[in-house]
Amino acid sequence: MPDTLLYLPLFYIILLFSVIIHECAHAIAAYKLGDPTAYYQGRITLNPIPHIDLVWTIIIPLLTYLGGGFIFGGAKPVPINPYNFRHPEKGMMLSSIAGPLSNFALASLGFLAFFLSVKVLPIRDEFLRFNIYIFTMMILLNILLGIFNLIPIPPLDGSRVLRYFVPWHMKETLDRIEPFGFIIIIIFVMSGGTLFIGKLLNFIQHLLFSIL
Repeated sequence: MPDTLLYLPLFYIILLFSVIIHECAHAIAAYKLGDPTAYYQGRITLNPIPHIDLVWTIIIPLLTYLGGGFIFGGAKPVPINPYNFRHPEKGMMLSSIAGPLSNFALASLGFLAFFLSVKVLPIRDEFLRFNIYIFTMMILLNILLGIFNLIPIPPLDGSRVLRYFVPWHMKETLDRIEPFGFIIIIIFVMSGGTLFIGKLLNFIQHLLFSIL
């Protein structure tokens, strides 16, 4: 494994890259479906600055590291105006699910790179271990981000997807919960959620090395 001094910066860089791709996927999907709001605000970019959020990009990663020994966080949510879509609810659902799907795509790319490093390419010693570390973190983080964002707690993406399929009275319930959503998510992450996330990461890592 890389030197301990490199661990946190590398982990944070992979996390930051992953959440930027996640938010770009939302913005691109919304733009393709007819809403240019995020496009006009410069959110279709790999430049991290427009995506940085004080709470999710800085405070939450710091708190999860201090409280659970790992870094977890996100980026500034992409602004989407559903009234620009031809079918507002369907457009909102599709643009929302684009984020988690981008994370699963990144995890798949990471798995392919992991496999090539271990099974195909003639890489040995320190460089091989470094590659394994990078691609393992890419896989674990993106699977975790994809699953976490599909939790149906507003304003996570899962709630937008769920809202499209449920009857009107349940849509109203989700709307009433949304103002308190970030508080619920923070409580979840800082309580039993950190333990759950840590166990999930360990399980996925064990499964990954068992496959290979």
